[in-house]
Amino acid sequence: MTRSKTATPKTLIEALEIQARERPEAPAFIETNERGRDEVTTYGDSLQKVEEIAARLKSAGVQPGDRVAVRLSKSVASMLLFFAVTRAGAVYVPINPDFTERESSVLIEDSMPVLLIDNRGCNTSLPHEIRNFSFGTNQPNDLLAIEPTSLPPSPDAQSGATMLFTSGTTGRPKGAPLTHENLLSNVLALADAWGVSHEDRLLHVLPVFHGHGLFLGIAMMIVRGATVRLLPKYEAEATLRYLPEATVFMAVPAIYTRLLEHKEFTQKVCRKLRLATSGSAPLSPEVFEALRLRMGIPVVERYGLTETCILTTNPIDGSARVGSVGRPLSCVELRITNDENVALESGQAGRVQVRGPSVIEGYWRRPELKEDWTLDGWFDTGDLGQKDEDGYLWLVGRKKDLIITGGFNVYPREIEIELEALEGVAEAVVFGVPHPDFGEGVMAAVRPESDKMVNLKSLESALGEKLARYKRPKRIIILEEFPRNQMGKVLKTDLRKSYANEFAKTP
Repeated sequence: MTRSKTATPKTLIEALEIQARERPEAPAFIETNERGRDEVTTYGDSLQKVEEIAARLKSAGVQPGDRVAVRLSKSVASMLLFFAVTRAGAVYVPINPDFTERESSVLIEDSMPVLLIDNRGCNTSLPHEIRNFSFGTNQPNDLLAIEPTSLPPSPDAQSGATMLFTSGTTGRPKGAPLTHENLLSNVLALADAWGVSHEDRLLHVLPVFHGHGLFLGIAMMIVRGATVRLLPKYEAEATLRYLPEATVFMAVPAIYTRLLEHKEFTQKVCRKLRLATSGSAPLSPEVFEALRLRMGIPVVERYGLTETCILTTNPIDGSARVGSVGRPLSCVELRITNDENVALESGQAGRVQVRGPSVIEGYWRRPELKEDWTLDGWFDTGDLGQKDEDGYLWLVGRKKDLIITGGFNVYPREIEIELEALEGVAEAVVFGVPHPDFGEGVMAAVRPESDKMVNLKSLESALGEKLARYKRPKRIIILEEFPRNQMGKVLKTDLRKSYANEFAKTP
């Protein structure tokens, strides 16, 4: 892949301006309309529409630094709105369009936006200071019906760009405000690591209310002048139809495992792919190898957080290490520490801490959570891991998921890997629940492969040959599906609650 020499942008909108100036007729976005025909939006058209929308946002009263909440289905128009909000100097706050009013209200009340843009009709439950607009509906309250004014001043690198909320799997979601510098420093480093160029074409199947789909799938590709084909959501038939034209594909393990169920998913379909990435949850070694055989290339696993953007990635030159999330990006410092924040040697497991220009400075309106940062600027990710001698990071679990049973530390991921290597097991989840004798008891849930039977005694016997006694699950259950959040991550908190009394002694 070749990459055209361009100036280095400092903001998202500057990145779009550079591409529109240098390659105005190049396709930025492609989507299929209701008649089944492709609609292409060039970089020149994208910038023009973004500036028009930004001028309308200014007319609607949006000022630099304001927050604009957006609850829209994924489309090219909604992605142009994303860039327009940042062009207006405001902060883009995406909300999952499938959220109920109750779920949405938590994020709206916390983020305190001046506008909510959605197409659900007049929202009478909003606080009076929040104005509600639709987008592209031709209704009286359509934002596009507002007469545009002059363009507002362009944002700078320190201006807020977007605010995402953590998934909230353990309680109240936390707002992570990201500046243009946070985003640009990260997507530029990642684009370098992955060799992204204007010759690339991404098949985009991920949601865009999350950093994976919004930052990697949209911002990084636009920064490098690539083409993004947007699918409204993952759907196997459409994905297999458009994969033959894609050079880049990004997904989560749940999508990859579903694709493996289709015999049409072959190297022929993936013949142009040079990069396939996975994140948000670990790939089992068995799924990794099955994908390599089907696609003809290894899937590149990476690691990141809402608060930090992407932190590490495996290399794309074939030297990926299965089970590792790779090495830190050029913009990231990463260390492993003990509970006293003292750095540990290679091979020792501890807290994963990071710092760099892509890490947020603090949570939105949550000063009590400043303890997640050390005095010298290291952010504690909440993950546990270890680095090998070559600097590759191996995650062993979340700090909150660590199981302490009979005084011994048990890392769930170690047991999950062993279970997922056994015949008939598609996925495994290991978690701790209260135990009257050991403090916590190790428990495992397995999801069988669709056409396989799982024998619990065989699983227990196999683990007996691979794991020390204290690591072995005291109970294994079979579930057809696991509880998950919107990005496919298993909700271990829900499992712990559901089975909290599994080992309770009866009188």
